[in-house]
Amino acid sequence: MKNDEINRIADKIRNLAKEYNTEGYEVFVSETKKLSLSVNDTRGIEKLQADEETGIAIRTLKDQRMGFSFNFNMSELAIEETFKRALDSGMVLDKQEFSFAGNKPDRIPSEQFYDTHVETIPESQKLEMLRKMADAARIDKRIVKVERPSYEEVVSSLVILNSEGVSKKSRTTRFSISLSALAREGEESQMSWDFQGANTFSHLAPERVARSCSQQALRTLGGIQLMTGFYDTMLTQLVASQFLSVLAGSFKADAVYKHTSMLADKLHRQVFPEHISIFDDPGLSDGFGSVPFDAEGVPAFKKAVVEKGVVNSFLYDRHYAMLMKEKTTGNAVRHSITQPPATGITNFALSSERASEKDLKHTFSDGPVITELMGLHTVNPVTGEFSLGARGYMIKSGEFSSPCKGITVSGNLFDLFNNIYLTGKDHMLYGNILTPSLIIKALKISGAAG
Repeated sequence: MKNDEINRIADKIRNLAKEYNTEGYEVFVSETKKLSLSVNDTRGIEKLQADEETGIAIRTLKDQRMGFSFNFNMSELAIEETFKRALDSGMVLDKQEFSFAGNKPDRIPSEQFYDTHVETIPESQKLEMLRKMADAARIDKRIVKVERPSYEEVVSSLVILNSEGVSKKSRTTRFSISLSALAREGEESQMSWDFQGANTFSHLAPERVARSCSQQALRTLGGIQLMTGFYDTMLTQLVASQFLSVLAGSFKADAVYKHTSMLADKLHRQVFPEHISIFDDPGLSDGFGSVPFDAEGVPAFKKAVVEKGVVNSFLYDRHYAMLMKEKTTGNAVRHSITQPPATGITNFALSSERASEKDLKHTFSDGPVITELMGLHTVNPVTGEFSLGARGYMIKSGEFSSPCKGITVSGNLFDLFNNIYLTGKDHMLYGNILTPSLIIKALKISGAAG
């Protein structure tokens, strides 16, 4: 967005605020360009879709009541109507103690996560990358079909203005690739899916994603059913990231305040092993949650939510920081222009002081490796209890042995993270979650009756 346009909006809102005698305001303007591509079995274009969206969201504070409204029309009249609707919406709400963010300098450069080459990458290069990815997935004659090799790019620009002098803007790029592979042997078929995301186009690794996807499909063909019991188990980076993404919600201040967090009474207590630390890191390269400032204009910064096993901090936006007499941690996020800011994570990263010097698959000589979970949404966010369908394979003497089928992993998230015995040095980023592979002691796996 050009400076002239930003100044026009700022002047308009400033005048409206004076006219309606508001105590404060915040303006959030977002411009998004999205391109989606996929190819079919004959290497032709299956889908090509380009979308653009510009929207404005306004929060107002009058008589200690917070109002909110949004619009996808940027005309003078539409902005005025949006401002008035925000004021009207606030009149039916309870009074609250609140103030908008002050103007503090950012610690992270505003365009650190923007690929300057995004406008010059030809479409033909993106399509050719998808075709090569499809070819790279055919690593075995048992891979009978490669489905929907897909590419997506999102270019976002945003501006935040408020009555306290904040005037910030940033640009980000998000690139992602994905595909599915179907493996068949005899009458049995198994499907696998994999993806990768990055802030920079050149960081995409289509051949690695393709090989990983096909290998997972092949390793689920055939298979044995494990006897029900407790097993020392390896979790791949993807599975570890899924468990960590569920745990992440327990650090959000709104969940703590409403007592829907399993960590609500655990602040400053030893909850996890001493060798484990977890960071909320808005400066993570290629993280889909990477931002220079949060959705309220507060500078974003890296913080340890778990340090050497101790719950060190929760994550606050300004609203819950005031309610809970804490300081904001710069963790306000907007899931959409149609919603006001809410507490959320940026990027979550797990690290360990007990990492294997070797490839973890060589360190872990015997036991199951879990590669896929089903039903993650059923994990109880308050108690941490889970019982999830899973797929994976067995390792014997450090080598692939056979797939596992018809299994369920169950337990408690506290116990799972407490039972991390060893981690790899093979950190993998999935969206906004960064984890290595993990070895878990005594994970309950249900299969065949003993």
